[in-house]
Formats: sequence, C-alpha cells, structure tokens
Amino acid sequence: MRPIPSILVVLASAGVLACQRIPARPLAPERTLAAFEARSLDAPGLAAFLAAALGRSPAEWPLREWDLRTLTLAALYFHPGLDVVRAHADVARAAVESAGARPNPTLSLAPQLSANPQGAVSPWLAAVHFDWPIETAGKRARRVERADAAAAAAREAVIVEAWRIRRQLESSLVALATACRQRDALAEEVGLEERVVALLEHRLRAGSAAANDVAPGRRALLQATTERAAAEAQVGDAFARLAAALGVAASALAGVTLPQGLDASDADALLSVSPDEARRRALRERADVRQALADYAAAEATLRLELARQYPDLHLGPGYEFDQGQNKWGLSLSLDLPILDRNQGPIAEAVAGRAEAAAKFVATQAGVIAEIEQALARRDGERARHERMRILSADREANLARATAAMTFGAVDRVAVLDAEIERRRAARAATDAEGALAQALVDLEAAMEGPLPSVVLDRPLAETTVPEGQRVAHAIGGAT
Repeated sequence: MRPIPSILVVLASAGVLACQRIPARPLAPERTLAAFEARSLDAPGLAAFLAAALGRSPAEWPLREWDLRTLTLAALYFHPGLDVVRAHADVARAAVESAGARPNPTLSLAPQLSANPQGAVSPWLAAVHFDWPIETAGKRARRVERADAAAAAAREAVIVEAWRIRRQLESSLVALATACRQRDALAEEVGLEERVVALLEHRLRAGSAAANDVAPGRRALLQATTERAAAEAQVGDAFARLAAALGVAASALAGVTLPQGLDASDADALLSVSPDEARRRALRERADVRQALADYAAAEATLRLELARQYPDLHLGPGYEFDQGQNKWGLSLSLDLPILDRNQGPIAEAVAGRAEAAAKFVATQAGVIAEIEQALARRDGERARHERMRILSADREANLARATAAMTFGAVDRVAVLDAEIERRRAARAATDAEGALAQALVDLEAAMEGPLPSVVLDRPLAETTVPEGQRVAHAIGGAT
C-alpha cells in the first residue's frame, strides 16, 4: 500500500508547483488621476516612443514646434482609448493559447475496507483510475483557427481606433486654427465698426447726420461683437477638444507651438487623388474591412468546430486496483454515443453566424464606398466654395483700393473707406471659413482612405496611467511601417 500514497503525494506536489501566482494590483483612482494630470509633451517615455516610431531620436527635447506627424504619435502614445483596444487585443491573443490547450486527464481514487476479509492478505481495496480524453475530428485545430481569427480581428480594431484618434486630432487642429483666425479677424472687424460708429455719432452730434444713419452702424457693431465672443468660445472649445484628442490635460499644451492641420504635401496629394484610386486604397487598406474579413474567418472556423463536435471524443482509462493483496491492472475505452443529439443546434447557430458575418462584411464594404464618395463630393464642393470665396476676397480687396484712391481725390469720405475695409475683412473671413471647411474635408477623405501606421504604434505597452504602477503588458501586434 505504500507506493499509492507516494504517487499521490508526487502528483499533488506537481500540481501545486505548476500553479501560477499573480499578485493583486488594486486600482487607485487618486493615483491614476494624478498621473493623468501630470502628463506632458516633454515626458521621457514619449521621447523614446517618438525615436522608435521615427527611426531616429528627436534633434532636441522637448520639441519647440510640433508637426502633424509628431503630434499624431503623441496622441497615439497618450490616448487611453488606444490602451483599451490594445488590452482587448492582448486578451484575444491570450485566447489563442487557451484554445490550443489539451484537456487534462482525470484521476479518481476509490479506497475500500473489507469488513470480513476471510484470511486475505489485507482487508484494504484501492482503485486508481485515469480518464485520458482524446479529442477527435481536429477539434483543437478548429479552436485555434477560430481564436487566431478573433485575435486578427482584435489587432485590426487597434488600427481602427488609431485612425479614429488621428482623425479626431486633425479635426481638432483644423477647428482650432480656423477659430483662432476667425477670432483675430473679428477683433479687427469690431475695431473698424467702432471707428465707423464713432464717425457717424460725431456727425450726428454735429447735425450733419440723422439718427437713422447711425443705427445700421450700431447694429453691425453689435453683430460683430457677438460673433467675436462666439469665436472666442469656439477657440476654447477647440483647444479642449484638442487636449482630449491627445489624451492629456489642457494645461499640458501651454506654450506649445501647434501645426495648423494637414501638411501641404499631404493636402496636395488629397486634392489630386482620383475617385478610383481613393476607392482602391480604401478597400485595400481600411482596417475595418480587414477586421470584417477576420470576423468572417472566425465565424467560418466556429462552424468547422461545431461540425467537428458531431463526432464523439474518446476516453482512454488505464487503471490499477489493489484488491486485498492482489495487484490488478486494466484498460478501458469509452465514448459518447451520438444518438439523441448530433450537435444540430450549435451547427445551425454557427451557420446563421457565418451568414451574419458575411452580411456585415458586405455592409462594411458598402459603408466604406459610401464614405469615400461622400468625402470626395465634400472635397470637390468645398474646393469650389473656397475658390469662389477667394475670388470674392480678391474683388473686395480691389474695391478697397478703389475707395482709398477715390478718397484721395475727395470723391468719397472716410466712412466709405472704412465700409470697404469692413467688406474686405468679411470676405477674407468667409474665405478663411471656406479654407477651414476644405481642410476638414481633406481630413475626412484621408481618414476614409486610411493608410499604413508605424508598427511601434501597435506594439507600445499600456500607458502608465491606465494601470497600477509597475504593471506592463507586452504587445506583439504587427503593422505596416
């Protein structure tokens, strides 16, 4: 009887030693909040991230001026939304290992004591049986295939989120630049309106003008003042949205020189891209299209797995019995009989799931094409509008020159020149608004087409402020360079 307890001790010890021990890491909201508020664009970790993404270290640190590329990398470094999808991709990748795990055998013990051994060598009976499951029909391979497809879909979700963040950042930059130009233009316009009202009121006091002559100027001044206040509010809102797009507090942007939006070379490329090329790029490079394909592959693998589950697994059962002094060895073979259930329900669900995934892929493709066509139409429309506003602005510039020349000869007075200057500034403000709308249209077109992202963007560990101190999760998500 001694060997049996020894074997049990060895097996139990091996099981205990094989168990992992992971320490608890409770979240501390106060600490994560403090870490978030302490984020800044001169963080050493951000410098290392930029060096890895750009293939070279920044020439100076901290950067005095940020361009769109470096600011986009900063957003991808800090934004907590990207950490969420990275963490989900990590979970999906870990599920691949779980899917490939083989089922453990089962050990059962059945000791007995005979009340009347009748001269046997020992009154004890002990049985040790193993149940060793053997999967059939390639179920393990089908599970791994499904998990691989789900992990691929999760990796594409990281790219989808990265492009969402980039689009949000570019839109915020365009909105901020447009709002600042509008605010400055309206401040000058208010000054001109005040001068016009002052001249008209002076004429009113001198008796050379009626009250009706002053009223339109006062209304124009009120409107310009109201619009300037609204523009100032828009600047504050755009600045806050920019900080949110970067994943930092607004105070982290104090004193930072920011880009105006898309680089000139990128804008020129987007202005000249043809509809056919835009559609080809989108359908070839859009991450949500690849994600839908991966989801369909996962649905197909699920169906293959459910079909494989029609076939029962084998159970191999070697055993040993100590029967009142006699050693007995045995071997059993068992399997489920697929008589009452042939896995019809799960198979039907998997068939329907595959059809649903196919429909989602077709809908994703249709949505991409529609988004591209809308972005192209918006680009062309805003380009035409910008051109018209540019022509109008040039016309008002010429009109101001004519009014100035006419005043030199005494043909018009100072109020007429100021009115011409106000008209010129209003036309320039309309052109600025059209320029901002065109820039936003180009941002939308770029986001609709997407493109490659540096692989380091997808490999970076989770941000320090999203998890307890010391915890890091390594990522191995491949991406285009």
